[in-house]
Amino acid sequence: MALLLNRLIVILFVLCVFNLNGQDKNESVYNPKDYKDNSQFKNFYKRRFTIAKWQINQLKNGALIVRLHNNKTLIEGLRKMGKADLATQKEYEMLAINKNIVLAFKKYYTFSPVYFYFSSNSDTLLNGARSGIFLDTNLTVDPSIVLKENFYLLAEKDDVYNSSIGFVKEDTARLVKEIGNPSKEASMVIKNKYGHQLKDPFPFYVVSKSTVVGTPVVYIRVGGSNIPVTLDKKHRLERHYIYVGNLNKYLESYYNKNKNYEVIEPELKPFLY
Repeated sequence: MALLLNRLIVILFVLCVFNLNGQDKNESVYNPKDYKDNSQFKNFYKRRFTIAKWQINQLKNGALIVRLHNNKTLIEGLRKMGKADLATQKEYEMLAINKNIVLAFKKYYTFSPVYFYFSSNSDTLLNGARSGIFLDTNLTVDPSIVLKENFYLLAEKDDVYNSSIGFVKEDTARLVKEIGNPSKEASMVIKNKYGHQLKDPFPFYVVSKSTVVGTPVVYIRVGGSNIPVTLDKKHRLERHYIYVGNLNKYLESYYNKNKNYEVIEPELKPFLY
């Protein structure tokens, strides 16, 4: 009898510990399905429509800044390892890819003013720089290019994630890192200035799907010479034409449905940036 009672006590203890841990997980540990915060989850679905309408109107009167990746850390690492040829190959490939992205935006993006900068200057931009980091069509910093618009969103080549965060107030946004599992391969994803991807129904991404073969060779300017670089299909100019053209079309369509929308709820002001 005593042995049975002891066993029952042990079982009850284990169940209590399990329930306590379960309460901790529900109340304080983030769950990707509800953005890890009960209060955020409660308001998320209502907020996303309002904030998306506000964002599209701000972008129309603001700017899109395209963040170009230059793989600076990788390239410098390869050179330090004595792999200079491979480092040069990777550098030229990124230059060719970025050139195609710039050319596509210049030709097919008309929704708002557009600027380009290298990802290595992300902190500089976030800290308030309005010149000295923006690139011309030759991917060279042009000091005469000045960001005149107060509001801007970022665009970059990235995957779409099942985000680990919902809407974050601006006073803490810089401290919040967005993580999550990739759900879609995208050619371009739009994010806020803190690097957090936007939310539906804002048309914040374009998928990387196309049957266009495109031009394989891109000529980049290096030291006064034109260097040919061969790219994979997904990075070719004609595919970027399609991606950027679709992005522009989606933005225009969403804007036309929500033109001149204004947010009147004071509790949403901290989320508008």
